[in-house]
Amino acid sequence: MILYSENQLDDAWQYDCRMRSLSDRMWITRTKYERLFVHYLQSVIDGDEFIKLDIYIPEYILDNMDQEIDIYTEERLH
Repeated sequence: MILYSENQLDDAWQYDCRMRSLSDRMWITRTKYERLFVHYLQSVIDGDEFIKLDIYIPEYILDNMDQEIDIYTEERLH
């Protein structure tokens, strides 16, 4: 399962926009970016080795992809 916050997605999209501006490239919509972002993350999780999507993702997001999140429900706490 891929978990990310709206803030992380916004940060990633804004990073993509900055990088595109530096390369004099057109921006893509946030909606399109989200689709490509999720596809990229899922491909990495699935073990795909050669993934080429035309987006920029901040390093801190890529560095934290393998972290496990343990969610405690009330049932587990009692």
